[in-house]
Amino acid sequence: MRVRVMGQLTVTDDDGAELSAGELPRRARQVLAVLAARHDRIQSKDALADAVWGDDLPGNHVAALEHYVSVIRRRLQPQGSAATNFIVTRSGGYLFDTTRAHLDLADLRRRVRDLDSLTPGSAERVAVYECILQLALDLPFAEDPYADWADSARTEVQIAAVNARLEIASAVLERDATRSLRLAQEAIDLNPFLEPAYRAAMDAAVAMGRPDDALRFFERCRKVLSDELGVTPSADLLRLHREIRAERQSESAGPRQPAPMAGSGRRPERFLGRVPQLRVVLEPDAPKVVHIVGPHGSGKSAFLAELARHMPGAVGIGYAGLAIGVHRLGWLRTALVQVGAGPDVLALVDAAPADTPMRLADIEAVGTTLIGPDPVFLAVDDAAELDRASVAELAWLSRHCPNLYLVLTYCYPSEITSKPVAGLGTPVVLRLEPLTETELAPLGDEAALIRTGGIPALVAVAHRPHEIASGVGMQTARGRTRWMPDPAWDVLRYCAVLGPLTAADLATLTGHPQTDVLSWIDHLVHAHLLIEGQNGEVGHRSSLIRDAVADQVSEASSRHLRDRLAAS
Repeated sequence: MRVRVMGQLTVTDDDGAELSAGELPRRARQVLAVLAARHDRIQSKDALADAVWGDDLPGNHVAALEHYVSVIRRRLQPQGSAATNFIVTRSGGYLFDTTRAHLDLADLRRRVRDLDSLTPGSAERVAVYECILQLALDLPFAEDPYADWADSARTEVQIAAVNARLEIASAVLERDATRSLRLAQEAIDLNPFLEPAYRAAMDAAVAMGRPDDALRFFERCRKVLSDELGVTPSADLLRLHREIRAERQSESAGPRQPAPMAGSGRRPERFLGRVPQLRVVLEPDAPKVVHIVGPHGSGKSAFLAELARHMPGAVGIGYAGLAIGVHRLGWLRTALVQVGAGPDVLALVDAAPADTPMRLADIEAVGTTLIGPDPVFLAVDDAAELDRASVAELAWLSRHCPNLYLVLTYCYPSEITSKPVAGLGTPVVLRLEPLTETELAPLGDEAALIRTGGIPALVAVAHRPHEIASGVGMQTARGRTRWMPDPAWDVLRYCAVLGPLTAADLATLTGHPQTDVLSWIDHLVHAHLLIEGQNGEVGHRSSLIRDAVADQVSEASSRHLRDRLAAS
């Protein structure tokens, strides 16, 4: 019997026939997965229950565990016995016995241990890495990627997968630089903070006669290390970078200079946070369609720009919005230019009908730009306004371009429920929350969180002149309350003038029932404009927005509000 936990859980019998492991109850699959992660080690029933249920233990967790183990045995080994069952009862607990069932995770761990006895660089060592690479095509326990019990195993496999790719990339560099580069890029995708992966990619790019690509890998490495870890590349990598630049400049007829990225003449604002969201989009098994949502000023456009910096030349960003009323496919044209589309393809986009999808031959020609061995991203900012024809074209491209990934941004999921773009599906929706104190720490400003509330649009202008910062704060508040009932703005005003208030206080000031006030508070908290205190009070999340709103209230009105509150 073979049990595979890399990727989705799969179990096959001795004849290779797949068993119905996927039809096991959810908790039974988790029990099996935890035992697989800790194979050949006895797990007490308490420890096993703690891993499976966490703080939500059932009333009799021991009985529940015994039931699920019984279900696993009946479904997967209906003819089994105490002598053959691979889930073994021992010392009052259970263990996954890998002498009775082959487990891919155990195989990988054994091969990693075998490396200790092999000479570095030897053919035998490379052969073992090839086996590890085949075993670790996917991370284990895909059904529970964020479970605490799965974390160490997933990290262990990820490290093994990265090391295998780098070792093989080095071994095949001279005879197959193309594969070496692909393996190095996969290692970067798995761990974007690992400098040796960038070194391997640079070496492979140079071996292929592509020094410009090598320099771009260096810039990507420098950017990630600086922004996320606060360090600079090593002396060895800096030396390699200088050598590549010197050799490139000394060539009498060097390769064509890459076209500058849009807006490269202006130094971009420092990008903070969003590492988990970037990993979701860039990981090897990334979803084909990702929705990035967040209210006005949450950094959606900046997220797309950062994505483009992580994948130079592989991300095309177009803006839909109201601009589609001028040129329906203006967003697509802009995106295609950024991924290197030729003039013939751009001419087809310019000639597209205003209200119907492109002809099949034309959309196929566009697709040729997006088909290749490496991932390509089409990102549409303010995608809620995409019309039916544009959505049809995107759906066709997504289906027929295997390595094409779509990233769509807009404010709220409810915004698209009745719009054509909903037809693309919402497999993954990532909401951009305010930046945390830890994410703001690189700024070296202890007051940043209080002043900005972690709202990216405010972080970007927090130290600009008062007129600019206040204007952005007011615009952010207006943008986030645009869809709310008018009295919600009054709640913001009252909290700006009077400080934190209870729902009862606000009901008195607005003259509306407390149930209505609570609804408006919910909206404002969800929009990250208000934050709840310990005593049931709500106040402004950002002092910058608070002050901007308060500036719009006259002293006479402020005095009147204070008097009303005091008299209540």
